[in-house]
Amino acid sequence: MEEIRDMWGEPAGKDLYFIASMTDYYYLETLTSTAVTHVYQDGIKLKVLGRNIRTFKPGIPFHIQVCVHCFSVSCVRVC
Repeated sequence: MEEIRDMWGEPAGKDLYFIASMTDYYYLETLTSTAVTHVYQDGIKLKVLGRNIRTFKPGIPFHIQVCVHCFSVSCVRVC
């Protein structure tokens, strides 16, 4: 996070766009993926709703529900 602050200033309230590439030298292929995340200001806490055990499998949709809390523990928004 310090690198982000040094290059672009305070990230709170902004969307960050990531690009990642991985090369598999055994199969001689390169996979590229992207992700977007929103950075919340201090004082916000995210809680993942539902059971604790989740399995991520590439290519399969992965759905979770997140509740955004202020430090006053009031639920702000459920996405």
